[in-house]
Amino acid sequence: MNHKEIERWYRLRNLMKATQALALVSVLALASGFAISRYMKETENNFKPSDVSEPGIKVEKFSYSSVGANQWDLEAASAMVAESMDHVELKFPKIVYYGGDGGKILVNAQMGTLDKKSGMIQAKGAVTINFRDFRFLTDDINYSQGALVAQSSDSIFMEGVDMKLSGKGLRLSVEKEEVIIEQDVKASLFNVKWVEPGKKLPM
Repeated sequence: MNHKEIERWYRLRNLMKATQALALVSVLALASGFAISRYMKETENNFKPSDVSEPGIKVEKFSYSSVGANQWDLEAASAMVAESMDHVELKFPKIVYYGGDGGKILVNAQMGTLDKKSGMIQAKGAVTINFRDFRFLTDDINYSQGALVAQSSDSIFMEGVDMKLSGKGLRLSVEKEEVIIEQDVKASLFNVKWVEPGKKLPM
């Protein structure tokens, strides 16, 4: 075997070793890729929706009515209902309370919450209350189904046919159909006749 043939034999041998090494690397890469793919798939399968904290179920044109005595009705443009079904976030709620003497108390707001466990409703943002011939404006009000009372500690503005009134703090009894402005009351009366001391104004 001459020098050229020996050199050719070494080249072929090195080429075969390089080919075998390349094939081994390719097999390892494929095996690694398969293992990673399988691991990712198993991880996805084991990831359950319950691991994610979801805000609830969105309901368009939400409505709810209480049962039993002292009924009230609730409507909202939309609502986010918790999975427990006990807590509801409301958008543009409209609430109708039916008073003990057959009157209606209408409440409108920008936002609100309904907690069925505690029987509480909270209305927030540009709250408007229409009761008889009066219109009350405030920013925040809470209603207790157990006490049948709506309350607010915020500033209150009231408008009537012949009067305007402002104050702070409101207590509204649905059963008695009675409204109390608690403090800092200032009123302006129009077209009201004077009455004798101790008598009620003709309102």
